[in-house]
Amino acid sequence: MSPPINARQLRRLLSLVLAVALASTLTALVRPAPAAAAPGDLILNGTFDNGSTQPWWTRLASTSTTVNAGQLRVRTSATVGKPVWEDLVGHFEFGVTAAQSYRLQFDASADVNRSLRVSVSRADTPFTSAVDQSVALTSSMRRFTVDFASPFGDPKAVLLFHFGGQAASTVRLDNISLTPLAVNPATDPILYWNGILLATYKGLDLPPTSSSREAAILHAAMHDAAVSVTGVGNPYRVRVPVSYPGTMDDVVAPSLHAAIDRAAYDVLTALYTRHGRSFTDALDGAVERRPSGVNDAEEARGDTVGAAAAAANLQARANDGSDNDRSYQLDGVPGSWRPTNGKAAVSPNWGLVTPFALTSGQQFRPGLPAGANGYDDLLGKDEYDTQVREIRDYGGRTSSLRTPEQTQIAFFWANDLGGTYKPPGQLFSHTRIVSEQRQLGILANARLFGLVALALADAAIAAWDAKYQTPIDLWRPVTAIEATEGTGWQPLSQTREGVPYTPAFPAYISGHATFAGAWSAVMKRFFGTDAIAFDATTDDPHAVDVVRHMTGFDHAAEENALSRIYLGVHYRFDAEAGLATGRSVGAYVFANRLRQ
Repeated sequence: MSPPINARQLRRLLSLVLAVALASTLTALVRPAPAAAAPGDLILNGTFDNGSTQPWWTRLASTSTTVNAGQLRVRTSATVGKPVWEDLVGHFEFGVTAAQSYRLQFDASADVNRSLRVSVSRADTPFTSAVDQSVALTSSMRRFTVDFASPFGDPKAVLLFHFGGQAASTVRLDNISLTPLAVNPATDPILYWNGILLATYKGLDLPPTSSSREAAILHAAMHDAAVSVTGVGNPYRVRVPVSYPGTMDDVVAPSLHAAIDRAAYDVLTALYTRHGRSFTDALDGAVERRPSGVNDAEEARGDTVGAAAAAANLQARANDGSDNDRSYQLDGVPGSWRPTNGKAAVSPNWGLVTPFALTSGQQFRPGLPAGANGYDDLLGKDEYDTQVREIRDYGGRTSSLRTPEQTQIAFFWANDLGGTYKPPGQLFSHTRIVSEQRQLGILANARLFGLVALALADAAIAAWDAKYQTPIDLWRPVTAIEATEGTGWQPLSQTREGVPYTPAFPAYISGHATFAGAWSAVMKRFFGTDAIAFDATTDDPHAVDVVRHMTGFDHAAEENALSRIYLGVHYRFDAEAGLATGRSVGAYVFANRLRQ
């Protein structure tokens, strides 16, 4: 094993390489100009069809390069026992973008069986590699393809073929290209793990409160892992320090995919093991989707970064109040909430959970419904009577006023039942649809999904603060109508078996509307416009295969909020106050977290 080289030796090596490259450039002034790269190809003269070796250069004077029959012929000297970088052929001065995926392709053969190491690296300290792979050469010309996602951005990267550490040989190279790859959602680790989260939602009947919290921890950790590897953007919780080994033979950057995968796996395992869930198979699936150019050292360093990002985000939420199980005491007066399906109040203390971005759960607390100052005042208001009648007329199971489209809207946005991905899951699903439509890359998705997740988590805290921590814990429409008109009226909302169903928490404000408002506020600001149309989907069993066309994010949010009226489980002021609160939450999260 060669002794390590210090920083001075590294600088001397780079100076030598640059000097050789400059000399080659000057020589090129009297030689044929190199062939232009194909569209999208970052490599000049990778086909050698014009007979020139430019702009390719060599490090050792004993290494000769010529073009023969349209191929680069490299005659190397014996460097057995020396570092692989002792003998190089390279191409300088092209740019790579952090988190962008690339495909490196080349044809190669040798007069003796030997290995060839190829890398795309920084041209300056630290001399880290975006890809570093070894291939086996034989006497037959073969095509080699290596895909990778660059863990860093560099406007002056270098492609190196390493010939050192071998006996003398003649190597032939041809058809060398380095091209950016189009966005492929199937290989995006952010989308992959978000999909695993949605599948977990469907497999567990958990409330939207805890589900939104878990999503925020997951996406914050993945975002921090991506930021730590690439250096692009601001972390939510931690920027994991990334140091580099000190030898040219072992200067590797962490794998971006491995870092994100490890962060996601560790978070999901920590959060859901108590529910009997394992994510080993999910991690195996993630590894299979990684680019082919990731080597063991890069994966190991990525694992280290991802584990640290996960640990920091999990630790930050260790004592956030989400485990407060103090029981709920009914107010027991007309207008106050009481169970409607024989179920105890869900998440009564969630408004006291430490927010992810807000200063407190009550930061954007709305006024009481209809401007009332208490239960008696509310029940005596004309606005209250009007809203109860609206729900009775439009939200009942047998309503003759509700249109078929309104019935479809009601079920489309419901997703209240076990086996569905619940309201946060639907909004994540719609985020995925827009992301794929707009062809976002890994870093953009890390930030977008991180912002959406943080906003949804704080929207839950804000909504549940208004539900339980204010003077009016408002009863649901089915209870209000029964109090004035007797039994018989039931909401359109129902279980898979058709049994009337109302969520087990107070009506004011609507959680669906608050989630929707927060989501739309983030989406509009991230994309810089509301005018992005998309086809929205649902997971509700009463709207199977229904797709609704949304003209923009506000359209989707407002329809989501109104759906709760048609479903018979919320009043109009629940929807309106929820939307307003959610929009304030989303705007605040976007302005204060994950800034570029």
